[in-house]
Amino acid sequence: MTIAEAVRNYVETHPFIEEGLTDGIINYSGLARRIQPLIQEQCTQPVREAAIIMALKRLSPSYYYQVSAGIKKFLNRLGQFTVRYDIHDYTFKNSPGLIGKQGQVFSYVAQHRDLFYSFSQGIHESTVIASRQMHEYIMNMFKREELLAHKGHLAALTIMLPKDNTEISGIYYFIFKELAWQNINVVEVISTTNEFTLVVGEEDVEQSFRLIRRLKGS
Repeated sequence: MTIAEAVRNYVETHPFIEEGLTDGIINYSGLARRIQPLIQEQCTQPVREAAIIMALKRLSPSYYYQVSAGIKKFLNRLGQFTVRYDIHDYTFKNSPGLIGKQGQVFSYVAQHRDLFYSFSQGIHESTVIASRQMHEYIMNMFKREELLAHKGHLAALTIMLPKDNTEISGIYYFIFKELAWQNINVVEVISTTNEFTLVVGEEDVEQSFRLIRRLKGS
């Protein structure tokens, strides 16, 4: 394998390095030093930093923009947005009681269509995200459970995704990067196959909504 081929393969498997290179925020020499051992493993001839730098510079700008252009095209196909206010976030230590009572909670929510409820189980703890109207119900239902954290005054922004979203790499990175640049703190993320929900502070939801709308229209 030639040095140019090895460098191109590396960039193909690290698609957002192209973003830094085209924005001028990644130094060619620094990147070359970092990836030199990896490139050397794939090449039989000795690999010098200068050769890697030359290979990086020879990659065409159109190639560098393929990934971001593909993501932007995908974002143009985002579906309906839904915003819910008065959301609370609870974190409980895992226990048989906590898991076992979820069926009762979901039955309750099914009878009250205006409520929002999400349960995410981790290895040691689980997160409940719910409408403020459920606060007393949740605290009573899980009164014997160990509450690790609780936060209110949140909002949930749900975005419907195109069905091919699992086939496009970098979607979440692109969205989170834009939110971070605007200093928006994402408290929680809820994801299903075709839905993506961001939980943010109520003070950030309007800006988050405008940002996602702008990404969709870009």
